[in-house]
Amino acid sequence: MNKLMTLIFAVATFTAAAFAGENCAGLETGSKAYQESDFERAIDEWRTCVDNGMVDADLYYNLGNAYFRNGNLGFSIFYYKQALRLRASDEDILHNLKFAQAMTKDKVDEDEEENPILAGLFKAHHFLSLKVQLLVLLAIFWIIAIICIVRRLTASEKSKNVCTGAVFALTAVFCVIGASAAYKIFVIETEITGVVTAKNADVTSAPSDKSQTLNTLSEGTSFEVLNTQGNFAEIRLGEKVKGFVKLSEVGIVK
Repeated sequence: MNKLMTLIFAVATFTAAAFAGENCAGLETGSKAYQESDFERAIDEWRTCVDNGMVDADLYYNLGNAYFRNGNLGFSIFYYKQALRLRASDEDILHNLKFAQAMTKDKVDEDEEENPILAGLFKAHHFLSLKVQLLVLLAIFWIIAIICIVRRLTASEKSKNVCTGAVFALTAVFCVIGASAAYKIFVIETEITGVVTAKNADVTSAPSDKSQTLNTLSEGTSFEVLNTQGNFAEIRLGEKVKGFVKLSEVGIVK
């Protein structure tokens, strides 16, 4: 029980840290500029919040919308993807991302048939966003704590058994949601993707301006980032495209 309480306390601490720094003066001025169709100013205001370290799905989503309305397809997809990492089940973000991606020129064929069981597990995994999951875990923590106090104070053996059963049931729920949240955090920390934010990005054979150009990716194209070397990122797109792109021409989603 002591180990469980220590684990839950660590999650609670992470939750508090995750919601820090959500105030920025540029939020309001950016929203006003967006409503006035001054998208460049909205982008500038909201980008100041990002540059100041603000991490928020709504901010990224709004930036994606502003860039899209301003005709910057690459940056719009980049910020939609940033928002989706924080709120994977948000239908508005998913809809706008798919809409923007449908306008890109480079397509990757996906021949694999989707497994319905895996699809169901994936849907359940993303039913709650990471932020909501952390709040639920925090709530379960306090409920378990209250039940443990009640169990200690009650004199009835029956009540003690009910409390013990409730603690075990809630612990099981906590572990399931905690595992899902932990995996999302792991993906956020380890899985890296990128988006072409320039009009075009050359894929070269080596991380050098003098190396051979293998492919050219158009604005908005998404790819997997394998690693970075100096001013270049090593990328992979499907089974056919692999090489290096300039970091100045792409955005890394992380």
